[in-house]
Amino acid sequence: MLKRTKSVLALALAGALMTFGAAARAQTVTVFHDKPFYQAGWDGLTATAKKSGIDLQFSAYATDQFQAYIQSSLQSGDAPEAFTWWNGTKLKEIVDSGQIAPLDDLWARKIAAGEYDASSAEPFKVDGHIYGMPTGLNRWVVFYNKALFKKAGIDKVPTSWDELMASCAKLKAAGITPFNASLQEGWRGFIWFEELLIRTDPDAYVALNQGKLKYTDEPVRNVFKIWGDLYAKGYFTDPASQEEQLDFARGKAAMYLAGDWNIGLIEKGGLKAGQDFDGFIMPNVDPKVPKVVIVEAAPLLISKAAADKPEIKAFMEWYMSPAAMDSWATVPGLYAGNNKAKAPNSIVQQIAKVASDEHYRSMVRYWEASPSEIVLPAVEEFNRFMTNPSPQAAETAMKNIDAIASQYWAAHGG
Repeated sequence: MLKRTKSVLALALAGALMTFGAAARAQTVTVFHDKPFYQAGWDGLTATAKKSGIDLQFSAYATDQFQAYIQSSLQSGDAPEAFTWWNGTKLKEIVDSGQIAPLDDLWARKIAAGEYDASSAEPFKVDGHIYGMPTGLNRWVVFYNKALFKKAGIDKVPTSWDELMASCAKLKAAGITPFNASLQEGWRGFIWFEELLIRTDPDAYVALNQGKLKYTDEPVRNVFKIWGDLYAKGYFTDPASQEEQLDFARGKAAMYLAGDWNIGLIEKGGLKAGQDFDGFIMPNVDPKVPKVVIVEAAPLLISKAAADKPEIKAFMEWYMSPAAMDSWATVPGLYAGNNKAKAPNSIVQQIAKVASDEHYRSMVRYWEASPSEIVLPAVEEFNRFMTNPSPQAAETAMKNIDAIASQYWAAHGG
């Protein structure tokens, strides 16, 4: 995670507060976020909102500045009217501030109208109440480059771990790196850790995030062994890249484990979804465990102080409508669960059908599933392992993370 000086942070907070104050005076609905890479999508929503008489704007910040701003606002009792956040433990942490509006009535209307399934609200629940509107309900899948698969003589999508490893061997033999994986933006280190753990022991993954399993226990050791073996075989790209999506589009690797929100970003690199690349849910390492998939749910939150304002109420009704979600799906290629909105692309449509037809169990992403006090230092350890994927580095990472987790759970009853 990037660290910035107090003076820079103070200026960012002051600027954000000034922007927020001006927006409130003009009765403009301003949504604060840390996703500038969705700018085309935010612009599309702004234009569509204008047609419905809603004055909407979006204000972007770097993730560390954004988190500092929101936390500072909550501590001062002056939360922004609308802002994006994360689900899981991160959502509960700020709901506990008492400043976030429950949206149960809004969701009840939308579900009754057939626009959303009740299951779409589950990731945004805290203590039985719903606290977010979706900016994304995104599954983490493996994208694959069709031309590179063909070049390596792979004629079908792997449906078992053995088939996946056989495909990797063919790709490597053809001079093609199998997997794209980087440390871009500092947070990505946990992706392969969580994926390998749910593919070997999903119950252990849940237990780990609840403090009922140690980071030095066998399920975690098994993950680091598999992960390290994949590195030893040369199956990953250089982790130092800061252009992960473009690297995949440029053909630097044949496969890319990522959230389906990356599809639009890959297309910007020149590949077309469904035509040049497609996707599949990674098969389990252990075929005996249930079918599971990581689902990243990103909520848009409303403060209690703003929830009854006419312009905010109008925004909420509009935002969860098919018209808004059609715009969101079209521009950045994102999916937010509205049943009456169009699917953003063929990959999302196909994966959603597979997950539904084959009854995949949804797993909360590690970033949201485990407490922030553990996740942030753990990610730094995972990052270090990716730059030096040796058995010794794995042992160090496990011990260091376990020391932090043990201390946290001792204080919080895990």
